[in-house]
Amino acid sequence: MQTHEVVSGADGTYDFDATVRYELGGMDFLIVVEAKRHKNPIKRELVQVLHQKFQSVGGQKAVLVSTVPFQHGALDFALVHGVALVTVTEGRFTFQTRSSDAAPPPSEVQAHELGLATLVGYAYGRGEQPGSITSTIVSPEYPEYLAGLLLP
Repeated sequence: MQTHEVVSGADGTYDFDATVRYELGGMDFLIVVEAKRHKNPIKRELVQVLHQKFQSVGGQKAVLVSTVPFQHGALDFALVHGVALVTVTEGRFTFQTRSSDAAPPPSEVQAHELGLATLVGYAYGRGEQPGSITSTIVSPEYPEYLAGLLLP
C-alpha cells in the first residue's frame, strides 16, 4: 500500500489518498482509495468523482473510506457502479448489550480490556430485499471480509 500516490489517467493525473497494487496470476491490479473526514454525511457527488478518477486510471477497484455515514444517493450510486464504501468508527461503538437501558459505549480502556478492535469499518452491500442495503463489519480480524470488499 502506498499513500498519496499520483497516478496518470486518460485525462490527467490524480493524487489518491492510498493505492494498493498487487499481482495475481500474472496480471497487475490497482485499487484506489480516497478517505474523507467530513462533518456531514457523504454525498453522491463525492462517490461519482472517485468513480470517474478510478475509470480514468484504469483501476480494478475504488474504495471510499469515511468517518461519517453515506447519504442514500451515495450508497445507491456506489452499489450500481461497484465502488466500495466503508465507514470507519471506534471498535467500542460496536459493543452491544442486552439491556432495556441504553447503556453508553465502553470507555477506551474498557474496550481494550474486552478485546475490542481499536478501529473497525462498516462495508455496505445489497440487502436481500429489493432496495435494501446491508452493512458488514470489516477489520483485520476478519480478512475474508476485507478480501471480498477489495478484490475485484
